[in-house]
Amino acid sequence: MIQVVPFIYEDIDDLYANTYLLIDDENNCVVIDPAKTYDGLINYIKKNSLSLKGILLTHGHADHIRGVDVLVQAFHIPVYIGFEDFDMLKNIRTNCSELLGERVVVNANVDTLADNDAILLLKEDIRVIHTPYHTSGGVCFYLKDSGYLFTGDFILPHSVGRCDLPTAKPHELRNSMSKITKLPKNVKIYGGHGKFSALETEMKINPYVK
Repeated sequence: MIQVVPFIYEDIDDLYANTYLLIDDENNCVVIDPAKTYDGLINYIKKNSLSLKGILLTHGHADHIRGVDVLVQAFHIPVYIGFEDFDMLKNIRTNCSELLGERVVVNANVDTLADNDAILLLKEDIRVIHTPYHTSGGVCFYLKDSGYLFTGDFILPHSVGRCDLPTAKPHELRNSMSKITKLPKNVKIYGGHGKFSALETEMKINPYVK
């Protein structure tokens, strides 16, 4: 069973973004969406003698990629993002950092992911589900055995991410959501903002999860 350690940044400057650390029983770990540039995550990994194997990005918006370069410099690990979001990592307009009055650019080398890829960094495989909507290359990360789904800003508690930003594909919502609703209903959902939920709950009360 994979352990999930959430790092919740409840600060308006960080847009209340969530970062997740996934740890297997051999102390290997991956980071999903490093939202903030600070030493807390690095110190946690070192203090607990974890072996960081990579960074997984659900999409290319600034509030989910700020901490990539700091982690890469500290641990020299690979970074992965959906193919269609790759260019956002260096484009301050499409990654929306310009909109926030920032200049967020990822300088690390980044590998791209496609729908149904399997990421083999932990003892349990992580499956890639391409879910264009919030961004054109947005992906969810699914751990079947553990029953976890990391949705970034695709599914949020009782809602979905906004669809009026650069590269958004609002017309893709239904097709993308159909991939998620086929998963087991007891899957636990970890979104990019807000509290945790479950697919069964979202299918009952979230008007977008149909």
